[in-house]
Parts: sequence; C-alpha cells; structure tokens
Amino acid sequence: MKNINVLLAADENYADQLQITIKTTLENLNKKTRVNFIVLSNNLSNSTKLALKKLAHGLHTVEYLDLDPSVFAFCPTNSHINKTAYYRILAPQLLAKRNIDRILYLDVDLLVRHDLTELYDAELNHNIVGAVIDTGQAFALNRLGVDPVVAANNIYFNSGILVIDIKKWNENHITEKTLNYIKHQSHLIIFHDQDALNAVLAGHVQMLHPKWNLQNSIVFRKHRPINEAYDQLINEAIKSPAIVHFTTHEKPWKTLSEHPYLDEYHEELNELEINRGVVNVISAANSAFVEALATSYISILENDSENQYNFYLLPDHLDQRDMLILGSVISRYDNASIKIVKVDEKLLENAVESDRILKSAYYRILAPELLPNINRAIYLDCDIIANTNLHDLWQTSLEGNVLAAVEDAGFHDRLEHMGITHDNSKYFNSGMMLIDLVSWRSQAVTQRVLDYINHNPEKLRFHDQDALNAILYDKWLHLHPKWNAQSNIVLDALVPPRTELLKLYAETRENPKLIHFCGHVKPWHAESKHPYTNVYLKYNKKLREPVRT
Repeated sequence: MKNINVLLAADENYADQLQITIKTTLENLNKKTRVNFIVLSNNLSNSTKLALKKLAHGLHTVEYLDLDPSVFAFCPTNSHINKTAYYRILAPQLLAKRNIDRILYLDVDLLVRHDLTELYDAELNHNIVGAVIDTGQAFALNRLGVDPVVAANNIYFNSGILVIDIKKWNENHITEKTLNYIKHQSHLIIFHDQDALNAVLAGHVQMLHPKWNLQNSIVFRKHRPINEAYDQLINEAIKSPAIVHFTTHEKPWKTLSEHPYLDEYHEELNELEINRGVVNVISAANSAFVEALATSYISILENDSENQYNFYLLPDHLDQRDMLILGSVISRYDNASIKIVKVDEKLLENAVESDRILKSAYYRILAPELLPNINRAIYLDCDIIANTNLHDLWQTSLEGNVLAAVEDAGFHDRLEHMGITHDNSKYFNSGMMLIDLVSWRSQAVTQRVLDYINHNPEKLRFHDQDALNAILYDKWLHLHPKWNAQSNIVLDALVPPRTELLKLYAETRENPKLIHFCGHVKPWHAESKHPYTNVYLKYNKKLREPVRT
C-alpha cells in the first residue's frame, strides 16, 4: 500500500463540506493507496468526528491537530475567510516533528473527481510547493512588494490546494516569514493568507495543471488566459476537472446558482443528509391547529422508532399552553427533538389571505432561509397523518429538482389560469413537499416566490400553493399520490383528468402513506365521513394518554 498525507482545516461550521471533501477523495482513490487525513480544527463536534471515522471505514485514518486561534489574533478576516484559513501556515512546522516529508493541503469547499495519488506524487522540481494559477491575480506579485525580477518571472497561485515539501518549507522558515509578512505588510494584503503565501513563496512554486484546482474564475472564464499554452490547459481542466474548487463567497450550499458541477455537489449534500439517519420535518401552525400538529407528530414517531426526527416549527402566535402540548409529545420519544423558528411577518405583508388560508400558510416559503444549516427537509401541513415509516420518502432521489410533491387532486388547470404555459402542466399540492433546501436557496426561490405574490395577487386563488407552482412548475419531481393522499382521492370524489391516475388513485385509497385531510371538514369534526378518520382519532387518543415516566 502507498501512504499519502492529506491536510485539511475546518471548524464545525464547515463540517458538511469537510465530510464531502473526504468522501469524494476516497470514492476516487486508487485502491492501493491509503490516506492519513490530518484535520486542523478547534471545535469539531463528536458527531462530526464519528461521521469522519465512518467515512474512513478502517482502512484510512483521520487524526486531529487542535490549534490555538489566538496565534492568529493579528490576522485579518471577513465574512468569507475566518481564522481557520490561516491554519495551513502553521501545519508544516508542526508536522516536521512527525517525520512527514510531504503533505497535500486541501480546502474543504471542494468536489474531488480524480485519484489524488497522482497529485500527491507531482514533481516539484526542487520547489517548496506545487499549486495552480489564480487567473484573476496571475500578475499580482508586484502588488505584494515582491522583488521585480522575481515577480516578472513568476505567477500568482491559488492556495486552496497545495502540494507541500515539508522539509524545504521548514528549512526556508516559511511559517515564520508568512506570519511576519501578515503582521508587517497588512496594508498590501487583499486576499489574506493567500497573498502572504504568494509573497513569501514567490520563485519557489511549481505550477500544476489547472485541472487540479478548477476555480470558479476558470470555469466561467472571467479572465483571459495568460498565454496560448495556458488557454489549452484551461480548456482541458474545464472539460475534465480532477478537483472542482468552489472559490469566492458564492458557495453551492449558499447562493451559487449556476455552475456545471453544482448538481453534482448538491447530490453529495443530499446524500450526506440522508445518511445521517436524521429526518427533518418542517411545519407551521397557529393555536387552532396545535392539537392536529401534535397528533401528526405522534403518528410519525409511532411509525418509526429507529430514525431521529428533528421537528422544526414555525409558530403563528402560539401561547404557552400550545407549546406545552407540543413539548409534552416530543418528550415521550427518545428519537425526537423540536426547535421553534421565529418568523418575521413583515416579509409577508402583501400576502393574500382568506378565511381558510391564513398568513401562516406562507411560512413554508420562508423556511429554507430560516434554517440555513439543514440541507433537506419534509414540509408537512398540520392536517396530515403518517400511516407508515417516512424514511422511504426521505431517501427519495430528487433527480436534480428543487422538491418532490404530489399532483393536486382537483385543480389540474391552475397553471393555465395563471397564464403559465409549459409542456408539463401538472400542478402540485404544497401540503407535503420533500425539499432540497440547498437548491432552493441557491436558486433564490424564497425571494422569487415572494416577488410573485407581491406582483400578482389577483392570480392567487390558492395563495402560497399557486405562487410556489408559478415559480417551480418545471422544478418538481412527481411522486405517487400515496405520499399525499388528499381527501378528493380517498373519498373518490373526482374523475381523474388522465386515465393513468385511475390505478394510482386506487392504490392510494387502499394504502395511503400520508393521509392529508385537506378541505373544510377535518377528522376532528363530528360531520367527518373520511374513511381514515379513525386513524386520526387513534393517534389523537394517544395525545391524551398520561406521559410515561
């Protein structure tokens, strides 16, 4: 076996990105290579460390170097770069004591797509580091005060991926020189540690093929190649990158909305969320629906004791009694938690309301922005009861769509009435949605839906549902109606608009997975004739049982 050392730096805020970097590294690795991952951190949680150990699956190793951030107290930061970015500067000095001759440093905003053994073994030709050009700053060495002769014969590199000769680094006192540069030449620094490393290492860098660090500026050709030779290399890198590096403040888990490898990264985030064994469920409720929501929680938890359920509640002016009801339910189950997420209704001041659809119905539109640290969630209306384990739904591949949902049973022509023409005219019911929150945020869905609401109130018959369909009409995955068994389906109250729905509706009536008591009459009303009223009452009865001690 060949052993290679890979250095990464991350805190808990980048735990997901750290896991994806390690996961994609191992998925593309030569089977004859063993990796020792060295993670520079100061606050990784035990759960993250456990997840990394699982990824290494025994063959590879993960170890941690905890560093004192006060060492970098004088180093500048911003919203995009924190103190963790400076850890790489100190690492080679620490690793010299471990008889490690070479290390591959990786930022964690990466997608690895090729065996890193080749990069690790790159010929450095007696240089201290190997790195890839930063096309936007290629000729920036003069700006950093580098000797004009050296600056004229060298180019600026991106420090997110570095092959480092530990012995040469320490012989040339690069750690000390870099920290000294930051301390005394801060007025020259724009790109923080990267500027400092370029100033100190100028003339000692082996430039590598840009396929090993495909930065956003290269992908989008924001800068002209420095010469014809680099033009060819950049074309090769874009066509077949070995490492995709999501540089700049726009990240695939935040606001990045266009990138050829964005969907691939989102798939990794979704897989990460699925494999955690944690199901995120979002709901919104006012006092009138608290008991229904509590009953919904019970139905979900009674059908699954193996997976952890994190419930996120967007409250519409709930009082202390309401919170006690919900807290009492959650406290009965070891695999459940609840978090209350406050909503600023100012964002909804122009939203259309009715006697049946209140402003809280629009809360689901805000949820992805209010919960920036989760990647996937199931949204459920309060009048939905689980009749099965939700994990099969949770693991559904969204196939690049923003969400998965069930076609509305009753209002199939809403897109046409809203003036939206499209080959696929299917209109979904928003009472149950499996949402890729990362894609939602990157495509600015919240703002686009709110804009539609504010500018088209006359088109909104079904309020938030109409607005969601208006924006996402071609970005949703069609699910079997059993995952949103609406009252019209269960009561056999309509003729399906297409013959293929006859079989699906029959299957849903026989075995609904999620029963949605939509419509005016609810199962807690005496006049309810819904065939699954007894299922609701069964779980509702448990709400009144004494709490187990």
